Amino acid sequence: MARIFATALLCLTVWAPSLQAQTDDPRMLRACEAQVAIKYKQWRFAPVSREVAEAARKSKQDPTKVYGDFDGNGRKDIALLIQDGPSPDPDYPRRLDSLHIAVCLSGSAGVRLSLIDKPYCGDGIALARKGRPYHDFVTDQDGAYRFDGVSAYCFEKAGATYQFENGTFHEIVDSD
Repeated sequence: MARIFATALLCLTVWAPSLQAQTDDPRMLRACEAQVAIKYKQWRFAPVSREVAEAARKSKQDPTKVYGDFDGNGRKDIALLIQDGPSPDPDYPRRLDSLHIAVCLSGSAGVRLSLIDKPYCGDGIALARKGRPYHDFVTDQDGAYRFDGVSAYCFEKAGATYQFENGTFHEIVDSD
């Protein structure tokens, strides 16, 4: 019996961070939004197409908001696909000029904002799980994500995942 309990406890310990990363956290969202508002006075969540919204709804995801442990410190972080400026420009490539992925990293001192400007794609964002294998089409290298990553996608076309390393996010073009 003790062995079963120990195994169950180990499983909960291993899986708890990934389960935690999937849940909404309104306090974290508000803290992140406050950080974004300091940087961008006219920001909003990026508009998404009807097709992206429908696909996200079916998969129970939000194409403009993703939770994960992006810096590998064991704390839940959040990434937001945002647009700044007085009015949205829905057409590519100008749309990418006003898009940003705002990543709010949780630490012992609170939330710290990190920005990914002009993402590779801007139709939506998704979570790339730690440990998932990838192929980088730019470097022609294979690897596995060290931490959860933020994937920016062009719906049903291409995408890149942003992986936190040495204090900044690096682009891996993993969908072509």
